[in-house]
Amino acid sequence: MSLAHTPDLVIFDCDGVLIDSEILYCRIDAEEFTRAGYPITANEFARKFVGISFDKTLKIAAEEMGRPLPDEVAIRVNERVAKVIPEELKAVKGIAALLDRIGLPFCVASNTETERLRWNLEIAGLLNRFDPHVYSAKMVARGKPAPDLFWHAAKQFGVPPERCLVIEDSTVGVGAAVAAGMPVLGFVGGEHCWPELGDQLRAAGAFDVASTCEDIHTTLAKAAIPAD
Repeated sequence: MSLAHTPDLVIFDCDGVLIDSEILYCRIDAEEFTRAGYPITANEFARKFVGISFDKTLKIAAEEMGRPLPDEVAIRVNERVAKVIPEELKAVKGIAALLDRIGLPFCVASNTETERLRWNLEIAGLLNRFDPHVYSAKMVARGKPAPDLFWHAAKQFGVPPERCLVIEDSTVGVGAAVAAGMPVLGFVGGEHCWPELGDQLRAAGAFDVASTCEDIHTTLAKAAIPAD
């Protein structure tokens, strides 16, 4: 589904789109999973698990290992995240300027648990730009790749799915937007992104891919120009 007109609502994913958190999470997760007997690098972790909830990631790893990872893995990850995020988390380059220029209603819809989602946005200096329109998968029956979260976000604004634009950096998120009947623009401007990601997002259903926040603005500007 392409973007044939200016959307009435822009729905942003959070991690890797608004904030450069994925590179931090993948580093910590990879180190702790490796320590628990599931050897994996940060780059491999990003390619395999970005966009997937932590609980689902644990389940996949357990299925591949033939046994569950120790409970201490989640505990150590949470302890390290609590220390690293306040020290190292930053907003994606150019996102604050984009939000200032966008001129459209917008919100955030993320698989991240509600309190952590709000905490991350606050640390990155973005919470006040989105509040109260901060939507977590915990608010719906099914998180991404199901469409429920995107439908929930659109419903809060009274906007039909086809009049939304989703910005996503994962194939899981792109698939959820496609399932919701929403046009979706892939984003590969996060520090965790790998060279093939853009093609993977297109294959999952993104109508185009943006490498920078300026590219997102250009896409919106082009949609505002009536077709001949």
